[in-house]
Amino acid sequence: MRWQRSNETLHVKYLLGNLTEEEQVQVEDRAFADGEYLSALEATEADLIDAYVRGELSPSDRRSFELRFLTSRERRRKVEFARALATITSEAKAQESPAAGRPFSMGVFRGWNPVLHFATAMAVLLCITGGGWLVSENAAIRSRVAALEAERRDFEAREQGLRQRLDEEQTRAAALATQNRPASEPPRAPQIASLVLAPGLSRAQTGVERLVLSPSVQIARIEIQLESRDDFPRFRAELRTRSGEEVLSRSNLVRGKSGGGLAVSLDLPASALAPGEYELALKGLGADHSSQDIGYYYFGVEKR
Repeated sequence: MRWQRSNETLHVKYLLGNLTEEEQVQVEDRAFADGEYLSALEATEADLIDAYVRGELSPSDRRSFELRFLTSRERRRKVEFARALATITSEAKAQESPAAGRPFSMGVFRGWNPVLHFATAMAVLLCITGGGWLVSENAAIRSRVAALEAERRDFEAREQGLRQRLDEEQTRAAALATQNRPASEPPRAPQIASLVLAPGLSRAQTGVERLVLSPSVQIARIEIQLESRDDFPRFRAELRTRSGEEVLSRSNLVRGKSGGGLAVSLDLPASALAPGEYELALKGLGADHSSQDIGYYYFGVEKR
């Protein structure tokens, strides 16, 4: 069937290392979750090894195979077994016994020559080795999944801590403003300094914008204008100093109307921004939890 041929082509590209990192992860995730898919992948690997041993691969595929397989001790062992088995099978066919048509009996095993005994032992050993490889590969995939899950939990904990810090800073700023305001003075909204980052030049390291913070400013609002292609349900913003030190990150941002277009807004305490140069990375988050870089914006902060 067409889908089977498509799967075989994809498996060969995966085994030869000719897929992108994202496609490799998709193949590995499906193999971990689908036993039939894993069996098909293993069958393709066995066919590929046989084709290499028989010299049926193209020069480019042969180079890819050697770079991919001959650097792994486990896979080199499979290639050696396949080569030895092919040699033994060829010799066995040349020395076929005239009594091959006789009825089967236990005497047949005793009559086998040492070459056939060795071939049988090699076949059994190959099955055992293949089972061991499958166990080790499954363990490696599980380990990778566990590591990604731990990384996700750590990321969520850091995000929660930064969000809590932002809330505390906003509360403290509001409390200080209340304490310093005369009793007869009506409550005032916190002062906000805004910075608009437009697409185009602001996505390069030229045309750096400046955010000026006076002592009375409590909140810095950064508005990132979007282009029509930036169509994502959610966004994530990561703010760092130009030296790479993380200041804060915010997820689950949504776009809103701004002037005649759409933009993503990010509010943060003015006290969290020291004078200097900053880099703001904006990423689009898909419904399937995928992430795509939208742009990197650079701006400077001045305090007067």
